[in-house]
Amino acid sequence: MGKKMNELRNLSEEDLRKRLEELKSDLLKRKAEARLGTLKNTSSIRNIRKDIARINTILSQKKSNEKK
Repeated sequence: MGKKMNELRNLSEEDLRKRLEELKSDLLKRKAEARLGTLKNTSSIRNIRKDIARINTILSQKKSNEKK
């Protein structure tokens, strides 16, 4: 498992949700920049989407662990 995943697992659920909202707004901004042609690093969109998926995975794992 990567270093980033372990760092995210140590965050509280509330912090993860805040980070998720920040990433979603950043993704929206980057997509707009890409449409306008002003985005230099196009791989940042992919990286943000992966981070969002990581956080969603961790949140669902925490939720399933609570049910057990």
